Amino acid sequence: MKRRVNWSTRSLNNARYTEPQPTYKMSARVDSMKNGFLVIPFKLPQSQKLEEHSEEACHYMFIKKHQSKSELEQNCLFLVNLPLLTHLENLKQGFGSIMSQYGSVAHVAQLLHHDEFGLSEVDLSSLTSDLMSTGDAEEKRYTPRNTALLQFVDAASVDNAWSALRKYSQERKQSKIVTWNFDSPSMATFINFYKPLDLDYLKEDVYSHMALFEQREQQAQEQAQSSIVDEDGFTLVVGKNTKNLNSIRKKILNKNPLLKHEKIVKPPTMVDKKAKQDFYRFQIRERKKQEISELLKKFKQDQEKIKEMKSKRKFNPYA
Repeated sequence: MKRRVNWSTRSLNNARYTEPQPTYKMSARVDSMKNGFLVIPFKLPQSQKLEEHSEEACHYMFIKKHQSKSELEQNCLFLVNLPLLTHLENLKQGFGSIMSQYGSVAHVAQLLHHDEFGLSEVDLSSLTSDLMSTGDAEEKRYTPRNTALLQFVDAASVDNAWSALRKYSQERKQSKIVTWNFDSPSMATFINFYKPLDLDYLKEDVYSHMALFEQREQQAQEQAQSSIVDEDGFTLVVGKNTKNLNSIRKKILNKNPLLKHEKIVKPPTMVDKKAKQDFYRFQIRERKKQEISELLKKFKQDQEKIKEMKSKRKFNPYA
């Protein structure tokens, strides 16, 4: 017979507030997830906060092969749960230690879309001018916080790194776990954030942005000039080499400055009208019936006018 266990309120309260003890056994660790991510552990450096634990604490990073149609994001690994203040040199050193354990060679190119503090979420150029954006989806590329793309030189490097990481994720020996190189920030690190930018870098950045702005401004002007429609509905045709393109556009906009905020609606052409009306035979028959009925209606109206004029003796067909 099964024994029924009655839990008292006191025992439930005691069980509710019992803190579970953390375990650091590597044999119980998960090496991969169902969604394809590999679980990659790194030992944390020695710290006073971790002295109370007998086992060394680990930080777990989740890595998966990145698949994208963009040419700029080829040969990449998608990294999740990056350690604090991660940069390219940290990753190169950590991945290099893993590669050396299994005799693999993988050349890292760069670190993409790494924004730990969310500085790129606010696009100041889009707030000042819409000419800085082309509307391309690549310009609005945002990744979650604490994630990045690690790009390699070629596909062979990605395959070598992935195979080594797969073997490393299945490792159960504590001595094989790589220690993460963490550079503890100092006062000099935070002071460097407030140092002025390098003048050469600032000049080059401003020049490239201004050149891009002028190029897109010229494209916007040509697009607006090629679709100028006057009050009568006629489209103004002006050659691209004409010097008075801007003057013509300014004259039209000066009459009503609000025209630049209106959406340009192209008037339907005669080809479109004819294609819509005379596409089917029944449309042609209906159109002819309407024309005949309108002619009969006008003929009857003219007859009534002639009768009224005859009655008033004002009808003179030879006048």
